[in-house]
This record gives sequence, C-alpha cells and structure tokens, in this order.
Amino acid sequence: MFIDRTDSEQLNQIQQAVNDRADLDKIIELCKTISHQVKDRQFPLTYAGILLASAHRISEAISVLKLGVDRTFNQVLADYLIETQAFAPAATAFAETTPYDVWTQTDLYQSQMSGTLKAIANFARRTPPPAVNYHPTIIDIGPGNGTLLIEIIKQLLALYPIESIHLILIEQSPEMLAAAQKYCQASLIIPITFTPICCRIQEIEPHQWAIIKEQQPIWFVNASLSLHHMPKEIKVPTMAMLANLSTYCLLSDAHYNHDLPEKDTPELIYSVTENYGFVIKDVLKSLASETDKKLCINNFLLTEAINIIKNDRPERGDYHTLIGEWQEIANRGQWEVIETTPTVSLSERPFTFTMELKSKLLT
Repeated sequence: MFIDRTDSEQLNQIQQAVNDRADLDKIIELCKTISHQVKDRQFPLTYAGILLASAHRISEAISVLKLGVDRTFNQVLADYLIETQAFAPAATAFAETTPYDVWTQTDLYQSQMSGTLKAIANFARRTPPPAVNYHPTIIDIGPGNGTLLIEIIKQLLALYPIESIHLILIEQSPEMLAAAQKYCQASLIIPITFTPICCRIQEIEPHQWAIIKEQQPIWFVNASLSLHHMPKEIKVPTMAMLANLSTYCLLSDAHYNHDLPEKDTPELIYSVTENYGFVIKDVLKSLASETDKKLCINNFLLTEAINIIKNDRPERGDYHTLIGEWQEIANRGQWEVIETTPTVSLSERPFTFTMELKSKLLT
C-alpha cells in the first residue's frame, strides 16, 4: 500500500490538472491515460476524486469517484459526498462510543487484538510484575471502551496470582474513559482501582505526571493504536517522558504512511484511501446494524481519513507512522527496541504491529 517514485511522477499530472482548474472531461481522460502507466490502475480515479473534493468541486468529485466504485473507499466517499455535499468530517472522532464499539467487533480488530495479546503474553512470561505481592500498576494510554484492556488483564491473571490491580488510564474522551472504567469493573473478578486522567498524552500537566509517578513501580505501559495522534516531533519528547515512568512499554500501531508525506501528494492519499478502505470494508462485513455501520464509517473512519487528507500537516490529527520511523522515534525517546511483531499482515507486509520497548533511563 505504498506508491513508488515512478508512479508518483505520473500521478502528479493529475494534481497539476486539478490545480489548473482543468475541466472534468480532461481530468477523466488524463486518469484513463495514466491508469495504463501505474501499478494500481484504479488509483488515478481515486486520486482525482479526492483532489476535486478538496478543491470544493463536489459534484465533479462524485462523478469521478463513481467511475471507480469497485474500490471500497471510492464508493463510500461518493455516498458520503452525495449526502453531505461537503468534503468535511461529519463529527469529532470518539465523541461517542458506538462507532468505536462497531470497530472492535470487526474481524480486523479481533485479529489485531489477538496478535497484540500474544505479544504482550510473551513479554509478561519473561517479565513478571515488579511487586512480589502481586498488586501491580499498569498504564494504559487510550483504552477506548476497555475491550483490549480486559483481555490483557485476563491473560496476566492466567500467568500470575495477581490479587488486585491498579490502572492508570490516560484517555482524551471522557465518554471513552467512563466506558473503560465501567467495563473493567464489570468484567474483572479481582479488586481494581483507577487513576483516570482525561487528556491527550502529550498534554499531561506536570501535576498529573507527579500523580502517576507516585504509583511507581509501574509494570508496563500499554499504548495500543493510541500514539499516532501526534507528529514525529511531538512523539519523541512524549516517549522520553514515558521512559521516566516505566521500564517497559508495549506499543501497538498501524503501519501507515500518514505523517511525513506532504498534503495532496499521491503518497499520502494512496496510503489513506487504501488503508482506511481496507478497514471500512471490514466494517461493512461486520454483524453490526446498517445504522451502526454507517455511524462507524462516517463518524470515525471517514472523519479521520478526511482530516488527514484535507488539512495541512499540523492539523491532520492522525499521524500513523511506519515501523522504521517508530523504531527511530523510540530510540530518540530513550527506549531500546527489544522486539517488533507484526500483528496483522497483508500480502506479506505488516498492517499492524506491536513493539516491545525497554527504557534506557530506568534500566
């Protein structure tokens, strides 16, 4: 799901045509010509449709996208533009729990969760809790509705005679934070206490860091699909702060290229439409109601995708980063990369991964 330089050079002709306000027939003809010169023959129509939508040429964008409706993202975005008549997010992601709940029911999420749980179990077998009385503390960044967190704790209970557990939950959505606490209390058979912190990890105040430090030693930090909401230059100091809190971090993320490519480039738009298209296809196959599927797609997945595509880099909101870049970020953020495990793979390429990290500061 990456564009090579040769294909990118061909596709740049479409960007130039849209920038020059070329008429629709000329853009469509150009797409047809370029489709014979690039590896993904359907992407020129996707690229043109996205650029036209970004240029507020909504009706023309719909026409182009409908020429390539074999592509899931094209079909869904065309329907969205017909309904809203605007290339703009329908909602704030995670303003409510239903869209996220639907996502956690998909085969893709379940596969990613299974791979993450396997990686965390392997870590836990090698690295027992620091407290001999088995009352460990864990930090979970972005727990969502608590689905993954509960499964992690169940695995830990199967490995060690844990008597109680303290969870430091860092979550920017108050609705998600409340849902995660409620789900944990209803699902666990051992006493559980919380330190809830409602904010984005990179915006934690000094007094909140002090509260967290009071809970040390911390067994590990779990950050599953929750650290891509900041660009590389903010990830590095954030990781350095975490390296002062716990010896270990289990970081899971998506192997997408949404940070460094510039706005409107083929590299950025191809990664967004291919990867989000794959996730959307999985939502459409899920057992959720049609209403909930639409809510998940429009108020979560398309909201993120549109924000990444249409905004300049500082306002993208999501910066999914490639494995190699994450390894560099971890190293600069005072972590040693112990192991990187693909959790979902597509065509022998990692789609999601989990990275086990060890702090250079607390070793």
